[in-house]
Amino acid sequence: MKKIFTLFTAICLYFSQTANTQVVLNELYTDPGAGKSEFFELYNSSSSATPVSLDNYTMLCFFDISGTLGWYVMDLPNLTVTAKGYFVGSAALPFNYQGVNNSAASDFNWNSAVFLASNGYIRKWVQGTANLSDGNLYYDQASLPANFNDFLFRRTASGASYSVFLYKNGVLVNTFLGGTGAAAVITDIINMPSLYVDMTAASPDFTINFSGYGSLPVENTSANAGSDNGYIRVADGACASWVKSSAQVNHTPKISNGPLGGSGASVSVSNAISRGTAATGSTVNYDVVGAPSSAFPITLQIYVDNGSVIGQLDATDTYVDENTENNISQGPFNTTFFPYNASILIVVKTNAGCLDQVLFIPNSIVLSAGLISFEGKLADNYIRLNWRTEANERADRFEVQWSFNGTDFTRAGIVTATGKTGSEIYSYTASAPASGKIIYRLIIFNKSGKVDYSNTLVFQSKEAIKRLLTIISNPVNDKLTISFQANVSQTMEVKIADMSGRLILQKKVTISKGTNQLSFPIHSGYNSGVYIVDLFDGISHYSEKFIKQ
Repeated sequence: MKKIFTLFTAICLYFSQTANTQVVLNELYTDPGAGKSEFFELYNSSSSATPVSLDNYTMLCFFDISGTLGWYVMDLPNLTVTAKGYFVGSAALPFNYQGVNNSAASDFNWNSAVFLASNGYIRKWVQGTANLSDGNLYYDQASLPANFNDFLFRRTASGASYSVFLYKNGVLVNTFLGGTGAAAVITDIINMPSLYVDMTAASPDFTINFSGYGSLPVENTSANAGSDNGYIRVADGACASWVKSSAQVNHTPKISNGPLGGSGASVSVSNAISRGTAATGSTVNYDVVGAPSSAFPITLQIYVDNGSVIGQLDATDTYVDENTENNISQGPFNTTFFPYNASILIVVKTNAGCLDQVLFIPNSIVLSAGLISFEGKLADNYIRLNWRTEANERADRFEVQWSFNGTDFTRAGIVTATGKTGSEIYSYTASAPASGKIIYRLIIFNKSGKVDYSNTLVFQSKEAIKRLLTIISNPVNDKLTISFQANVSQTMEVKIADMSGRLILQKKVTISKGTNQLSFPIHSGYNSGVYIVDLFDGISHYSEKFIKQ
């Protein structure tokens, strides 16, 4: 017999259980063009190597059809999604979407008999008469058209155009609101009567009480989807990263939206690694030291970074441990890991069910000469590098190298080893760059002939960053033109946002070495006021404010 329970207080359940949720909304193709099909994508941020079953997951979309209110309810099929993997449902299979025809990048077609046979369904519940014949006291079940292609319903009244809720075992794990006025759940939803959800097979039935949804933490974007687009996260599972899809930001079902770093994070986490031995392992110490109260409870997951891309969370990284802080006073925590010389990733999850950031904690490799630290400081237009060794008698010399791009390094100088037995401290001083960033590293030449490398250090003064980016003709009207001085040719990410953080534009641009002049249209969707343009090269941000008249 199926279990039946009621969400008496949605807020209590939400805050107590969502921090450990595993699957979140990642893409919503809400407004397909002619001959194209809606789809949604989920992302599995799970720490477990065991695939997550979606049999107990449910999606709800609110509709308002000429004043008739209700819910589209989808009981997801009995299928699984792997860790760091993607799950897609679509209105047809194969299906057409934004610029792509006959795509097979979907796990199921919600209009097919196969979907119904795999413990899934879609139902339409219309707020109506008081009866229990269909299981809902204040809702009536209505029929759906064949080849139903409006599950992600767009309402035209004031408030959010799209309201999408994802549940696991009846507990709300992720909420997306889209469109103008999407800052909070609309009053019509809060005032809706409780909805009973009858799940298939062994999944527990549940009842949703919407009265507390006015204070839910939500993910949202105020952008309105136009014809043939929808909404996506700019990084897989990343909190507060939803943007409207466009010609520059395309839907990519079953393909990564991009890795998550630490930029734009709302949670501050202290961290340090204490080196051990191969037998004892090493220990990472970590603690939430700053975060808005709405972000708690916050879960901190520890991974050994052994993936194909250093510093990025991927399916090959090894999960070690996790701890949850319900408030700022809890913590710190210590986790032992192996191998002792591995670098660490700290994945930060907030109570919204999404990922706030992924922190890369490098673990300086103990080199043959016993290099145990390599640090530096920029002050008064000089960079002072310091490093400390153990077993110093093994070292022959140290070569200091610099680079503008982190790939092509040039010798800056040679420091000869002192020959002192045991520990020793070295230093090297260089002039700071006139503009741009500069990256330093050491090559350690041992008397045995073995060569080792240190970690890299990046330096860039705020004054230098500011000089690189210049806005031409500020204030602006219909076009933003900027000048950017680059030390190397590279691809950079450009973002334009208003002062509230609302993202207006995001795209990749190719920058050439030297002076670059770039222009971006400022369309009618920009209100008069102050905006920020930001260029990001993967290491440093270059930002300036401009005024739209």
